[in-house]
Amino acid sequence: MVSDLQTNVSVANDAITGTLKHITGYIGFSSNVDEQSGNYIALKVSTTPTDGATTTVELVGGTKGPVKLDSDMNIVIRVTNKDAQSVKVIATKGTESITKTYSLTGVTLEAAG
Repeated sequence: MVSDLQTNVSVANDAITGTLKHITGYIGFSSNVDEQSGNYIALKVSTTPTDGATTTVELVGGTKGPVKLDSDMNIVIRVTNKDAQSVKVIATKGTESITKTYSLTGVTLEAAG
C-alpha cells in the first residue's frame, strides 16, 4: 500500500524528502470526497520516550489539527502545499515532552493525470 502512495521517502534531520504520487479515489483516507484525491505520505513514527508515551502528529498548515497515534504508530497525511506545510511530532510522557518539526520542501508532489 505504501508504494502506491510514495517512492523514495526518507526522513533525516529536520526534513522529509521523496515523491508523493497523485492518488484518486482514496476512500480509506476519508469519507469526505474532497479529501479522497491528492498527494499522501505514509509515516511510521518512532519516538523517545517510547514506553507509555502519548504521540501526536500534526500537519502544520493543514486542516485537521494534531492526531493521536495508536500503538502501530502509523499515520497517513494528505499534503496539499509542501512549501507551506510541515509535519510536527510531539511525544509526551508525564511531564517530559519532545517536539520535532519536519520540513516538506524537499518532497515532490506528482501532478494529477
